[in-house]
Amino acid sequence: MVHTSKVITKRSLLSAILAVVLTVGLMIPFASAQADPATDAQSEADQALAQLNDLSDQLDAAQNDYQEAIEAQKAAEEKVAEAQAQIDETSEKVAALQKQLGDRAKEMYRSGGTSIIDVLLGSSTFEEFATNMSLFNKLNENDAELVQETKDARTELENAKTEAETQAQLAADKAAEAEQVMNSAQAAQSEAQAVYDNLSAEAQQLMEQREEAESAANAQAAQEAINNGTVNTGNSGGTANNGKPQTVTGNVVVDRAYAQLGKPYIWGASGPNGFDCSGLVGYCLTGVYGNHWCSTGTIQNWTPVTNPQPGDICIRPGHTGVYIGGGQMIHASTTGDVVRIGGVQSGMWYVRY
Repeated sequence: MVHTSKVITKRSLLSAILAVVLTVGLMIPFASAQADPATDAQSEADQALAQLNDLSDQLDAAQNDYQEAIEAQKAAEEKVAEAQAQIDETSEKVAALQKQLGDRAKEMYRSGGTSIIDVLLGSSTFEEFATNMSLFNKLNENDAELVQETKDARTELENAKTEAETQAQLAADKAAEAEQVMNSAQAAQSEAQAVYDNLSAEAQQLMEQREEAESAANAQAAQEAINNGTVNTGNSGGTANNGKPQTVTGNVVVDRAYAQLGKPYIWGASGPNGFDCSGLVGYCLTGVYGNHWCSTGTIQNWTPVTNPQPGDICIRPGHTGVYIGGGQMIHASTTGDVVRIGGVQSGMWYVRY
């Protein structure tokens, strides 16, 4: 039996759909000129995702209710079939008993006088005659009662079948209702999924555009600092040594860095299938995967330069990358990202290995 409380009503489903429409409809950007479109778009996508998750939960519940309703319908239909089988069996018994009783009545009709005479002549006393007649009549009464009891049993079974058919119809109605609710929930969930996908894609595109703009701005600022001779030498305030030659040819380091573009950021990894920032720098300098000697802490102590060349290293506390010229570097960015090209970030300085 499906509990009514478990079935999602059409009213609650319509309310959920209306909530989606209102959520999407009210997502009109009233942001001020200072607002970040990427952040706004991501906020809208997050709200749509929350609504999508809610509708997905409702869909799961509707699917469960539908399965329970189908099982209840099947059980009720099995009871109807079982009752019909018992009715058929009992009807056969009634027919057999009626035939037996009819045959006996016909026989008594055809030789009734003989039977009565047999009873009379076969009795030596009046008491014996009375007893024989009583048994004769009782036998016929028992036959009639047996037929009637069997008929009564068939009537009870037919009543039970009628009740089972009623329950089966109710179960079928509930299954149909549950299926309709499930289908409506599926449609609402699919619509919400499409809304979220569109908003998420838009947010991702805007965030990528923002990151590209920031990267370009960082690269321009870094190149201007180099051109203007305003490159800092790090937190230590060490003296720049622009005359120090690169230990590894810059083109070799840069080529190795380019070859790793697109590989995933993996914390603590130094190749070949992924890198963190210092693992990438260590590989590019040595050409050997698995170099864990290189860390941002050690890189900060290398010789600072203010005239960076491709193959030098960009560094700030917590992050590092390979300088490739034009204010840009190749770096393993962060969790969920990949090895990519980006502008040298604010606060970074340059060191030579």
